[in-house]
Amino acid sequence: MTGVLTEHRPLLFGIAYRMLGRVAEAEDVVQETFLRWQRQDPAEIRTPKAWLVATATRLCIDQLRSARHQREEYYGVWLPEPLVEATAAAPDAAAELADSLTLAFLRMLETFTPVERAVFLLHEAFGYDYAEISRIVGKTEANCRQLATRARKRLAEARPATEPVSRAQAEKVAQKFFAASTTGDLQGLLATLTDNVVLYSDGGGKVLAAGQPIVSADHVSRFFIGIGAKMPADGSVELTRVNGRVGALVRIAGKLESVFAFELAGGRISAIYVVRNPDKLQHLGLPLRANLLRTTLHRRTGNY
Repeated sequence: MTGVLTEHRPLLFGIAYRMLGRVAEAEDVVQETFLRWQRQDPAEIRTPKAWLVATATRLCIDQLRSARHQREEYYGVWLPEPLVEATAAAPDAAAELADSLTLAFLRMLETFTPVERAVFLLHEAFGYDYAEISRIVGKTEANCRQLATRARKRLAEARPATEPVSRAQAEKVAQKFFAASTTGDLQGLLATLTDNVVLYSDGGGKVLAAGQPIVSADHVSRFFIGIGAKMPADGSVELTRVNGRVGALVRIAGKLESVFAFELAGGRISAIYVVRNPDKLQHLGLPLRANLLRTTLHRRTGNY
């Protein structure tokens, strides 16, 4: 039985994290799924993988239903807990799963009901057919198709404009963004942003953050110029991958303060996601790593 659990743990975590957007809650779902599995008679389970996926998905649906009021009362912008490159589950490296892991995608899923979210993710991200999904969520196949179609349409309407760029290109833009932000170079910062760029900042009411999305290059650039002017000399930025996109870990005096993730379109940043809520950074007790680009911020010299 242990081998089965080990084999399917990454898949179960991948489903649970996308469903819940919280690392600790996803781990709890995986653990509870395993505990329930251990109480089963293996001889009565024809397909262990199907049983595990169904159990984990149902637990996630229940968790989302119970947490709905809490999320509705959340202060300001709600963003998922970020997954940094070193912490991402192995299956998430697959191209077909990468887009379903981004902060932009997971944030849009918050508009779905728990069952809609399960149906859409299982079909679109994990390739389950509607007959399988029907058994998992307790809906007819026709109903599951309707839910997926409706969810797909809403997602297409809300999805921000993005264009694939190489990691090197995205990192170069991110470097320019931070350099301009911390040196007060307004024109240089504007050059990294699309005209309709949107900033989403999640502080959870516990640390300073924008309470609503900030829209347009002018407003976003002035917001970051103001923050950059207050950046202490011991601030640092470490570029990395955050939920499959180029992002950064921002530290003050060695303490992780913010996690950035960027979406790009036309070689410029079209959306910025900043997670500052300390509760959502607890799982990222990451030391600086030599294999990642590290930059020390110098507000007035612009040296990197």
